[in-house]
Amino acid sequence: MVGKAGSKGKSRASTGSLNGARARDAEVIEAAVRIFWEKGYASASIQDVADALGMLKGSLYYYIDSKESLLFKIFEDSHDDLKGLTETAVEGEGPAIDRLARFLHDYAMWTLTHLERAGLYSREWRYVSDEQRSKLAEQQRYYDRSLRKLITAGQNEGALDATIDPRTASMFIWAAFTGLPDWYRSGTKAEAAKVASTYVELALHACGGQTPAVTAKASSSTKTRKV
Repeated sequence: MVGKAGSKGKSRASTGSLNGARARDAEVIEAAVRIFWEKGYASASIQDVADALGMLKGSLYYYIDSKESLLFKIFEDSHDDLKGLTETAVEGEGPAIDRLARFLHDYAMWTLTHLERAGLYSREWRYVSDEQRSKLAEQQRYYDRSLRKLITAGQNEGALDATIDPRTASMFIWAAFTGLPDWYRSGTKAEAAKVASTYVELALHACGGQTPAVTAKASSSTKTRKV
């Protein structure tokens, strides 16, 4: 009995330590996002990040390998978020135009509520290593393939204009959506949702489609709060 109790105690302690480490990792990432965005990656230093966290520079290296690896970790975390909503849209059920609209709306909302992360990606990607850039390029190809797949499915179902080239449409849409951090400034969630819905409507109209009711409903039901 003592042995079992001890095992349970160790298990709880291990779980607590793991959760604590994850929380600290998240704090490091968020501090780096803020510092890199405010100062620019080239001008920011590991000391700046350590100061923001209230820790010694040497202690920070317990959580990271280098400034470059920290930047790439930010990109990887963002990719994990976006990959999840992409898979839901591409592999989900229902009319393709509904899934396309939901994907674009969710992508826009993620961008609008994570402006610093999204902005860092478009502004600082060149500072990672060649190997890391190759991974980022593959991630971009994944999103492009996913969007083209949804557009093509919508065309096959007769909901989108079949004469429009999916690749051209995809490039047009990505140029618009990835440019959101260039002009949008944080507001209420309702304001962000309105911008997202407008972008979805414009994107679908460019492909010869109409905005599904499900996206409009999601936008109108959004509560007002700061993001």
